[in-house]
Amino acid sequence: MNPTLLTTLLGALGGFLGFVLSEMLRGGGGPQETGLSVLWFTAQWTAVLMLPLTLVLAAADNVLGLRGKWWRGLARIFIPALLLGLVSGAFAQAFYSLGLALGAPPRLTRATGWALMGAGVGLVLGLLDRSWANAWRGMLGGAVGGFFGGLVFDSFTGLSLDENDSGVLARLVGLTILGAAIGFMLRLSQELFKTGWLMGTTTGKYEGKQYILNKPAVSIGRSDGNDISLYHDQTVPMQAGTLRRIAGSGQAWHWQSSGETGGVLINGRLVQQAQLRHGDRLRLGSTELLFQEKGKAAPDTPFTQALTLHSNEQATQLPTPFKHLTLGTAGDVRLAGADILPRHAEIEVKNGALMLHALAPLRLNDQPVAAGTRVPLRPGDLLTLGQTDFALLRAELESVGSV
Repeated sequence: MNPTLLTTLLGALGGFLGFVLSEMLRGGGGPQETGLSVLWFTAQWTAVLMLPLTLVLAAADNVLGLRGKWWRGLARIFIPALLLGLVSGAFAQAFYSLGLALGAPPRLTRATGWALMGAGVGLVLGLLDRSWANAWRGMLGGAVGGFFGGLVFDSFTGLSLDENDSGVLARLVGLTILGAAIGFMLRLSQELFKTGWLMGTTTGKYEGKQYILNKPAVSIGRSDGNDISLYHDQTVPMQAGTLRRIAGSGQAWHWQSSGETGGVLINGRLVQQAQLRHGDRLRLGSTELLFQEKGKAAPDTPFTQALTLHSNEQATQLPTPFKHLTLGTAGDVRLAGADILPRHAEIEVKNGALMLHALAPLRLNDQPVAAGTRVPLRPGDLLTLGQTDFALLRAELESVGSV
């Protein structure tokens, strides 16, 4: 599922959970009609609403990214989320009362109050990653999401179950939509302003997950103490190394291996340290991470990783290095099988990644690919040419399977 969509749905879940908890607070009786009592009640109500929303979105960051276990850091943000909820709720109520006194439109005033809560959620999530850049972007995204979510919330104030409904349905719908709006804008703000990131490309637990590089140093390893924790991969050292942004080299990112390892594979070459370029691939244990920078093109370098195409009758190793290969009975890689054409498909290297160009109809992972279509290709994919299935595997996996 698309990460932005999933974050939006989880934000809606957080808003719903906040509604449930806040209704428990309201069940204890509403505030007395005095300024301080209303201020204190609103502060509590906002804190109870903000806490589950923040925790759910923090867990979403862990799951969708490379930070580690889904519960990582949740205990650390519990108290800050409550305190910021109290503060933002008190400020929102004070701002709303001041706005009414000055004759400001109530709807816009309330929406601004919700924006304060959204900014608080973004601030806590940014501090979870110990990144001020992430915190500022989170505050911006949360504030925008809270503002527009607050405007929508106000549109549902007339909803009711019956004449005895005290606004429960309106709060349920409104708070759920508010949470979704904050989740959506938090994710969108991080995506819009990111400049560099690592993306998992290995088929498995880390495939498609990313870590946005928002601070000067990012540690990587299997331990939970790292910024990027690859705890699923037991072949990764506890402390593999660190990515550092060096100001003196044009803000370039450099890899430095720790003393615990003999280096890492970058584009198939074992190194202790190296400057990274867009499209470089870091191999740690059995996990591969693709380094990307916004606005930069990967160098036109050949693909160096050893790959094989396996069918039930044959195992064909792809030549290395390569930039372009033709698959077929008369291609660069000669494949035998019923209905395979002389030139059935091509494998190209684009921006450091593999692309499959169908010269004739074929299937990729049991999905049809029309002739003339280009689609991403990764190790672990199942390619069907004619009536023959071929698995694209890393060469090292072949030796493991033959033991």
